[in-house]
Amino acid sequence: MAVLQDKGRTALARAIAAQSIYLAWGRGLPAWDAAPQPEPSTASALVDEIGRRVVTAVQYVQPDADGAIELPDGSRYAPAPQPTKWLHVQWTFDFADAAGEKVRELGIFVGGTVVAGLPAGQRYFTAAQVANPGDLYSMERIPVFTRNPGVRQVQEYVLPF
Repeated sequence: MAVLQDKGRTALARAIAAQSIYLAWGRGLPAWDAAPQPEPSTASALVDEIGRRVVTAVQYVQPDADGAIELPDGSRYAPAPQPTKWLHVQWTFDFADAAGEKVRELGIFVGGTVVAGLPAGQRYFTAAQVANPGDLYSMERIPVFTRNPGVRQVQEYVLPF
């Protein structure tokens, strides 16, 4: 059986890092508040996308017990001086992005396009401004929260390849 090698995984990470990477958030379904549903592995979109932001920062990382980047499972990472098979991606949303919306799902999309004619430099796009969503890399259903316009929301992940 063929086994994907670390150099191949690093090549995949480089290919993804070279593309537009978005974090989308969605309303999901209110029924999930009472009975959370597991994430499918075959989804190509969020159930009810609100909007998305293009990635703010991308860097290669490596496991490091003393690293400053910590994941919910307790694993830690540190920036790497050269490409690795792990990408640390971060999105910093503006205060007004999706203000007042109930958020139940998050999705990381790779590639995709937005509609033509939007202002240069725009970094947040409503669902109506997305022409092609791109490929859904991962999704997460989360406990519902209401987007507070007084909070500058930051989301970050380490993407393994």
